[in-house]
Amino acid sequence: MFNLNTQLVNELPDGLALAQRGLFYSDALFETIRVFEGKIPFMAAHWARLSNGLRTMRYAIPAHWSAAFFEKEILKTASPNARVRLTAWRSPGGLYLPQNDAPQFLITVAALESGMFEWDSLGIRIGLCESVRLSVDRFSGLKTLNTARYVAAAQEARERVWDDAVILNAYARVCEATGSNVFWFENETLCTPPLADGCVTGVLRELLLSLTLAAGYAVQEKPATFAHLLAADEVFLTNAVRGIRWVREIEGAVFEFAETRKIYELMVEHLSGKMKD
Repeated sequence: MFNLNTQLVNELPDGLALAQRGLFYSDALFETIRVFEGKIPFMAAHWARLSNGLRTMRYAIPAHWSAAFFEKEILKTASPNARVRLTAWRSPGGLYLPQNDAPQFLITVAALESGMFEWDSLGIRIGLCESVRLSVDRFSGLKTLNTARYVAAAQEARERVWDDAVILNAYARVCEATGSNVFWFENETLCTPPLADGCVTGVLRELLLSLTLAAGYAVQEKPATFAHLLAADEVFLTNAVRGIRWVREIEGAVFEFAETRKIYELMVEHLSGKMKD
């Protein structure tokens, strides 16, 4: 028997029943993917991260699931420019110990106007999240539905009239923002927290590390305190939907963007090349 918003039912509605493990146990993974002019240039990277997560969480991955399979499913669902969420969860059954490791999936789509990452000329204001810390373990780099801490951080940012919040890990080191990886310039070196400090394995994070190294930048994956960010020359946030967002201010500290703009242009040049493939 179930009580669903005051209505007594003997069985969950079909949709809820199918997603039972995601709803009850957050036993699920997701990818947030951008479609540009009817193409998904980062699909291979998204599938690599998702499939790694599925293996780490001991799902029985269907043989037909692949980057090509999901690209086809997304493109038949999405508009030419879109923000896509691909969620995969374990089939119903069991309590904490599952009875069926086969995954289900859902694709949701929101149309976007632009067919390219855009540069925000104003920059963003961010601050330090005080309410939560992020754990560090072998699941930390995965995009799971266990997002209560990110929700709390986003609510805190809204209350303090910030555009985003930096979240520390359990060891008081910079981890990430609510939906983005963190980068900063320090003495002409491009820095970002190492994966060992618990940040999500961002698709754009990995791309920018590769592009900047190839372009001759000094790059370092470096543990950092919040004080390191305040002392940085420039700070920016990255994810695969919004691209690069440069940080104008962190709790009163003001930053420039000249080097960040160069990284943005490097990224756009790379993306334009992939769109022509």
